[in-house]
Amino acid sequence: MPAVPVLSARDLGFRYGRGRWLFDGLTLDVAPGQLLRVRGGNGAGKSTLLRVLAGAVAPRRGRVHRAGPVAHLPQQTGDLPAVGARRLVSLVGGAAADGVPDARADELSRGWQRRVLLEAVLGLPCPIVVLDEPAAGLDAAADHRLADRLSDRLAAGDAVVLAEHEPLPLAGGDVLDLGGATAPDLVEVVLSGTGTFRGAPASGGRLTLTVPPAERDALLLAALQAGWAVHSVSPLR
Repeated sequence: MPAVPVLSARDLGFRYGRGRWLFDGLTLDVAPGQLLRVRGGNGAGKSTLLRVLAGAVAPRRGRVHRAGPVAHLPQQTGDLPAVGARRLVSLVGGAAADGVPDARADELSRGWQRRVLLEAVLGLPCPIVVLDEPAAGLDAAADHRLADRLSDRLAAGDAVVLAEHEPLPLAGGDVLDLGGATAPDLVEVVLSGTGTFRGAPASGGRLTLTVPPAERDALLLAALQAGWAVHSVSPLR
């Protein structure tokens, strides 16, 4: 009999506020030991889909079922706490912090902060692993080490979902292609605050909006004037 999926989605749809649907009617199943590679151009919704699958945000339509906890590495990781980077990896993932600098996590570069979180996430004993472009900023040797670790997770029966810009040197896997880049590309703006802005309510102190690049500055100005703080601004992938 086919393996029972550990991660499944039915008729999934998501859009930010009243913007366009990034995806709609999406259905998928990921079984134990299965690799799902999510690809697509900038603005296709890869990062958003992974956040929905991991449970970081709720879908606007459809439902997601997870047969256990999720180890999730988002594309935007935010600020790390003022603790030692090696200690952070040990506390979060219970793993040895091999190759992690002996420095405070919040004092590391953005690239190193992301690598520290990747180490921590990979140490989590979760049956579902959802990673958004985990190879970003890694050299070739680190790419291969990451691929080996993910191969071990797959062999142990964990389900792995990856958003990829450049494919990892990892054998096999099914591909979910969300399509090419949108025209124009979109900018994702994450605001900090509470209440509603432009018809969209904040959740957990955060509000995410997407706009064309030409509308970014006007949105930021309006948000600041309305009392919101800007958490991050980045291309939507």
